Amino acid sequence: MAEKTVEQLFTQIRKLGQDGLHHKALPLVIEVLKRNPKDMDALKCKVVCLLKLDKCKEAYHTMTTDKELSKIPMWHERAYCLYRQNKLEEAIAELNNAEPSPKVDELLAQIYYKLENYEEATSIYKALVKNTMDSYTNERETNLAAALASSSAFKSKPVKWVGVRESTYELCYNSACYSVSTGDVDAAESKLEKATELCKKEFEDDEAETKSELAPINVMKGLCLQRRGNSKEALELYNTVLKEKSGDNQTLAVAANNIICINKDQNMFDSKKKLKIATTDTVRAKLAASQINSIDFNSCLLSFYTNQLDQFKKKSLQLQSAGSPLAPLLLATSLVRDKKFDDALKTLQEGNSQDEVVQLSIAELMKKTGSYCDSAGALKKVQSMSNKPGAVSLMASLTLLGAGPAAAADYLDGALEALRNSGNYTSEELTGWALQVAKFNLAHDMPEKAAENLENLLARDPTNIKALALLIRSYSLFDAPKAHEVALRLPEIDISSDIDLEQLEIGVGVTSGRGLRKVIQPEEEKINEANRRFETKEKKRKKKKGKLPKELVEGGPDPERWIPRQERSYYRRKKRNRNEAIGKGSQGLSSVNKAAEAALDMSDKPKKVVEEDSKPTKPTPTPPPQPKQQSSKPKSKPKKKGKGKW
Repeated sequence: MAEKTVEQLFTQIRKLGQDGLHHKALPLVIEVLKRNPKDMDALKCKVVCLLKLDKCKEAYHTMTTDKELSKIPMWHERAYCLYRQNKLEEAIAELNNAEPSPKVDELLAQIYYKLENYEEATSIYKALVKNTMDSYTNERETNLAAALASSSAFKSKPVKWVGVRESTYELCYNSACYSVSTGDVDAAESKLEKATELCKKEFEDDEAETKSELAPINVMKGLCLQRRGNSKEALELYNTVLKEKSGDNQTLAVAANNIICINKDQNMFDSKKKLKIATTDTVRAKLAASQINSIDFNSCLLSFYTNQLDQFKKKSLQLQSAGSPLAPLLLATSLVRDKKFDDALKTLQEGNSQDEVVQLSIAELMKKTGSYCDSAGALKKVQSMSNKPGAVSLMASLTLLGAGPAAAADYLDGALEALRNSGNYTSEELTGWALQVAKFNLAHDMPEKAAENLENLLARDPTNIKALALLIRSYSLFDAPKAHEVALRLPEIDISSDIDLEQLEIGVGVTSGRGLRKVIQPEEEKINEANRRFETKEKKRKKKKGKLPKELVEGGPDPERWIPRQERSYYRRKKRNRNEAIGKGSQGLSSVNKAAEAALDMSDKPKKVVEEDSKPTKPTPTPPPQPKQQSSKPKSKPKKKGKGKW
């Protein structure tokens, strides 16, 4: 067979490339390069085939080592190879030398997304969506939605959602991720249901692809259920995804980590198995930094719960060296377990972490060590709690314990003003809290402070009767004339004609020693009440005679009723038992002993016999006690040995 020409080889290479058979095209390209190593078209075809086959390292080596090929400005291809090798900074440097184009901007946005610089990625994607119209519009909008959702979820910064269409399942999924990051679980669940329907419709002919694309959607559904507290159904979804192994490694790692969170300190064997899925090197390369920190944090806690303390401390130090904000919290956990609260507090303070969980832990440890004012100061650093009524009440209590009522009152005044300026509460809520502050001041012997607060409240709401009453009470404790003056501001009571004043006066009672109120009644009312009691007095009921037993003998009860039935005169035995001895009845009352009973009965004997029997006799000595026997049976005599018979 004749050898193919170079033109024929290139024709075959072009056809295989159009069909996507790059693994078959690559040997033909190598055959062309054997004939002419400096063929530029063949070198370019080799780079394209290697990139399509995900052999980025070999492709980058080909572009940089070949002298002829290195002269060609293949900035985009080299940057893509570096991006796939996770050499992101070098990739950005390559793209800075390239001419601006949509494909260069898309790769640059993808690199910024991988670097978790979501603001830059979002701005580039917005410009691409606005200025470019081609067949990749849906992909660009999907990437834009992913950048917005990731920025909101991982950076904890409020990001305004751009009006992206929800025409594909990817767009619906990314929009649901954004809703979850903002706490809108209801909207997220509805978007995930829509994404599921669109995904099934798009891949209705390919079941394997449908399961693969539904895996991240199901994991996000499980997260929504977990946020609602329905851990059982969430666990079922996660286990289904892991059992089918339908999603990518990143999705499986997230599902495994969420299962570990649900298990907590239970089912440790299952958690260890799931941890292996989430800690491989290939998986960690595709996860965000916050996701990696979360997995490492759960790994440390798992070591702590399984009492692997050496491994726990080692992982905690690794997290601390990696700059994790929760690493000091892990180290403090082991110290708290050993009751070393001061050392744990020192560890948290040296970490200089501004994480809210760490600040709350510092506040708790300060409270345990008796530093109440410092604990209140640590709580003030938690911005999300500073304007919450519950947090204000807690900080006021800590200030009261640490610095006294005056400092607590000053703090409450400032906190009430901050709540008023926040604009998040209604006037009714603010009025109620102001009254509570005034009551606090009164309860701690500060009527002047309470009067000042109430005057400010009445300046805003002059018609508040409760505030006016409290103000009168406050002034009465230190300025009686002022209290009388303020009392004149009370509104007059509108007495309608249908109110019985005499009845009201009757209702006024005298309090007795036990705190009960005795109603004073007029004489006529007392007489009428006595008459009613006399008339309604119940008549005594006659007691009915008890029913007699059915077997009662005529003439009265049976005289032999106390004798056992077998010994009564009218008892007749059954035929088979008539001639048998009586073995029943009370002990010692058998008929066999009737003769002995008659002999001992003194009622029928003459008086002389009784007197003779009652004369004293010589006392008989009491026999000595016998030794205690181990067995009541007599010992059997030993048998005589011998073979003879009698």
